[in-house]
Amino acid sequence: MRAAVVLIVVFVLSAWLSLVSLRTPAPLPASAPGDQFSAMRARVDLDWLAAQAHPTASPALQRVRVQLIDRLAGIGLQTSTHAALAVDGHRPGYAVAARLENVIGVLPGVDRSAPALLLMAHIDSVSHSPGAADDGIGVVAMIEIARALSVGPTPQRDVIFLFTDGEEIGLLGAEAFFDQNPLAKNVGMVLNLEARGSSGRVSMFQTSLNNAALIDLYGRVAKNPEASSLTSFAYRHMPNDTDFTVALRQGLPGLNFAILGDQFDYHAASATPANLDLGSLQQMGDQVLAISREIAAATSLPSASNDTVYADLFGILLLHYPAWVGWLLLAASAG
Repeated sequence: MRAAVVLIVVFVLSAWLSLVSLRTPAPLPASAPGDQFSAMRARVDLDWLAAQAHPTASPALQRVRVQLIDRLAGIGLQTSTHAALAVDGHRPGYAVAARLENVIGVLPGVDRSAPALLLMAHIDSVSHSPGAADDGIGVVAMIEIARALSVGPTPQRDVIFLFTDGEEIGLLGAEAFFDQNPLAKNVGMVLNLEARGSSGRVSMFQTSLNNAALIDLYGRVAKNPEASSLTSFAYRHMPNDTDFTVALRQGLPGLNFAILGDQFDYHAASATPANLDLGSLQQMGDQVLAISREIAAATSLPSASNDTVYADLFGILLLHYPAWVGWLLLAASAG
């Protein structure tokens, strides 16, 4: 009888923790303190960004670009655009080329020569979707992160906000930036913001190699982390790509974030501002702002080290340990 009671308690507790781990935080109101991320402040930008589909080379995207530059300048960032002819020749059997125009905002740091932190999201949508999630969530989160960082102490290093064009047709904006823009030479770390749905908890689903120091940083500062080294390993061997792929080709360290819930909204007409989970937006902003603030204030970037094994425990904390410990645990389990 006692064993049955214990079993029921364990089952109920596990079910409760599983449900809690799936919940997103409540969006903070627009009246939240200026140094905090507010999903309701970011939601205002989503209305003009995702009012209609805005694919590469469309008049709608040009309107988005103009509005975005105005918002970044209003925050106090040094703004510029980067027009380029970009080519993606990394896919077997064919290449894609297009003329495009990235938008860049820079929050200057104390030491302009120090390796910069780069935040990246793409401003183009597919031709049949307003793109409130892919990648509206990343764009508006970056605007609000830039605003929150700008009201705090001057960062030790530059923080670059790169809004790429042409991601949906072949990562072309990221290719153009890293191949042609002088700012790319000073980038030391990358945080990429993406979506493959319109709701759900934020997953840090991909890292660069030699990631032990990065994972330690993520585990320390990210609230309610969701990540698994198994997911990162699997994604590394899948044909899917994001702008982060281009940064990895440059040998840059970094983390890749996305939401994955309600995948029927992915690249769909239903990906509207009204259908985006503001809790997901709040969580993405909270996590990326915390990491950005830590890196921006640090005197040095996380050093390259061995890969680590990691997984979150019900979104409460991140467990991580060297790979050799994992082999020992596996051997002990087998024993």
